[in-house]
Parts: sequence; structure tokens; C-alpha cells
Amino acid sequence: MAQAPVGPGSVKLDKVKPEGVKTPEFNITGGSNKRFKTGTWIEVEVGYETKPEEIEELTFVFTLLIGKELVTGEVTYVNIAKGRDHFAVVYLSPKGLDKLTGGKPVTGSEIENIWVEVNKSGLVLDKASYKPGPIPNAAKKTGFVLNKSQTPFAPLYYDRYEEIKSTR
Repeated sequence: MAQAPVGPGSVKLDKVKPEGVKTPEFNITGGSNKRFKTGTWIEVEVGYETKPEEIEELTFVFTLLIGKELVTGEVTYVNIAKGRDHFAVVYLSPKGLDKLTGGKPVTGSEIENIWVEVNKSGLVLDKASYKPGPIPNAAKKTGFVLNKSQTPFAPLYYDRYEEIKSTR
């Protein structure tokens, strides 16, 4: 059977939802316990629906305007089945947020906007944003937006998200 082509209208993005979440804590046995203070991460999640029976690969590009800084990053998911209740997620670390905001605590007002674009092989399938408005024409910084596997949240809610494409 031939797979249906994937194009505009194949994926529909839902609401972009940012949230402050504390670093998860894990207990270990063996070794010494190190003292630390849990920080607050920014988690950005967007729901989406797919229409084709299966999509081999989708890339989600997240652009955030935080503390007057424009940061961008992406995550690529593989083997996405048809249906609703799919979610894409990225994070900004507490230390990355400190650098972006000059050490000020991140409040809702610090997150000026978030834009998400989903594409397949460079073809844009859909776009969504946290608030209306275009992405500013400014330099974008990379390295701040992390996919789930790059964070301490990696083992959590595993079945909520599609498999992240391996970069190896």
C-alpha cells in the first residue's frame, strides 16, 4: 500500500502551553548525596492531531521571546500514528533562564510569546503561537531550548510523547 502524501492540512496544531515546572527529584542508592536547590524550568507543550495513517517524521521548531531575547530550538519525532492526543514538548533550564533574564525570576510577563512550526522535510504543515503576532526580525540564539531527552524529565510521562529521532 502506498502511503498518503504528507502536506499542509496533514497536521493541526493546538494551543501552545508554557508552564513553570520544578526540577524532578530522584532518590539514588550508593554514592554520596549532593546538596542542591531545585530550580524552575519552562516547559512548552503543544498538542497536535495527525490525519495520515502514519507519518515517518515531524520536526517541531519552537521560537520563544523571553526577557527580550529570541531563542529557538527543535525536536523531531518519528513514527507518528494517525489521531489526536499527540504532544510535542521542549524545555528551558533554570540556568539558561537565568542567563536570558539576567537572574530575574521568570514570570508570565517574561514570556512575551512562543511560536511553534511543524514541518516535514522543510515543508511547513502548520503554525501556532501562544499569543497573536509575528516573530520579531531579530537574531535568534540557539542552545537554550532543549528536547525532553536532554533534561531530567526524560524518563517521565514517556508514553505521552512520540519517540524522539536519535541524533546518533
